[in-house]
Amino acid sequence: MNIDSLDPAIFDQTDRKGWLKLVERALKGQDFEETLVSRTDDGIAIEPLYQRRTDGMPLSRQRADMPWTVIQRMDDPGTERALAQLDDDLANGATGICLVSKTSASAFGTGIDVQGPGLSRSPAAIWDKAAVLRFDGFSSGALDALVSATADPAARTLHLGFDAFSYDGGRATFAKDIKRFAERGLRGTIVNADGRVVHNAGGTEAQELAVMAASLVGHLRLLEEAGLSLEAALAAMSICLSADQNQFTTMAKTRAARLIFTRIAKACGVPNPQPAHLFAETSYRMLTYRDPETNILRNTIAAFSAGVGGADEISVLPHSLTHGIPDPLARRLARNTQTILMAESHLDHVVDPAVGAGGIEALTDALAERAWDIFTDIESKGGLAKVIASGELAAMITEAQADRIVKPIVGTTLFAMKTERPVIVLGALGPVAGGMGLMPVRLDEGVS
Repeated sequence: MNIDSLDPAIFDQTDRKGWLKLVERALKGQDFEETLVSRTDDGIAIEPLYQRRTDGMPLSRQRADMPWTVIQRMDDPGTERALAQLDDDLANGATGICLVSKTSASAFGTGIDVQGPGLSRSPAAIWDKAAVLRFDGFSSGALDALVSATADPAARTLHLGFDAFSYDGGRATFAKDIKRFAERGLRGTIVNADGRVVHNAGGTEAQELAVMAASLVGHLRLLEEAGLSLEAALAAMSICLSADQNQFTTMAKTRAARLIFTRIAKACGVPNPQPAHLFAETSYRMLTYRDPETNILRNTIAAFSAGVGGADEISVLPHSLTHGIPDPLARRLARNTQTILMAESHLDHVVDPAVGAGGIEALTDALAERAWDIFTDIESKGGLAKVIASGELAAMITEAQADRIVKPIVGTTLFAMKTERPVIVLGALGPVAGGMGLMPVRLDEGVS
């Protein structure tokens, strides 16, 4: 048998009307909307079938010809142990490092102390092996010390991670510090427009994007005050998002972030901006305490979605993070999740595989528009700083968390193990920090 022996009439073309007739027959009286149309946490309808989009434009990484950067976190409070871990990570597939301060909202009970023993003895011999260095949650003085400990910082990409909305030095000091680092001519970015804290506190995809956009605009104003041109200010910006196990919404959210960045740039009078630099970290919110090995699957879907969605850098949180400081095996699994996706599946070789896919294109546009509405509402109330200070942001996220439909969690509420296996960690977690008046919350917390 060969393809020529098949009856070509079997696969005749049909239209939506004909398809709906077949669906109606299959549903046997069940309601189409209730049965086949689902909705995101933002209430966006997801239809069962979409036509291909012929007008789609690729939304690629900043360097479409390069793979994304495999980021490993340096967040173990034991500095000597953390440096040894990084040495192993960089020798086995990681291409970038994210140094996480213990005061960062993304530390989740881990994090390093820049004043602690070990870091004062120059660690440059280890982290200078990385092509990319990212800093999360450090003060200006700490960044001075860390950048100074880097041999020839101009030879690698540095993302300094300044965030005005968690900065305790005041607006004038922030602008002054930004200008000082900008004048050093370092390659990379200076400021983060970060939506992760919203996601991990229970916010929706559109809310995360809206806060990212409001943070972006707030920082652009501060960078302009510091004397940077709008073009330079946009180039100095890194946008940060969470990636979770909802594959299509994560892909669409990542793509929508690029649309929003471009829309803001054009509104500022920059008609042809460079693509945004986008850092994605797998969701803390989705990690479960029970049966934590299932988190490996969630991380795989999240990393896949962020990669094909166009992230420039991806960091995978180790699956055992809910139990304590991850051990070498957990870190290795987190690292290899990405390297396998690139080395074996070659996902980094395809520029925006979602372009033209009707369902993801529609979800991308819908998320971008919903986020833009929330963003403009934040701006009408005086900007992100005022919405945070008034408590309105926290109230909005709390409402979203309460309204979320509770879905079964594999290993926790569905197919739960009678006896949990022991989990190996290197130490207990410290206090979990928050940001923007929000605290991270896992979906399995409170489940009995």
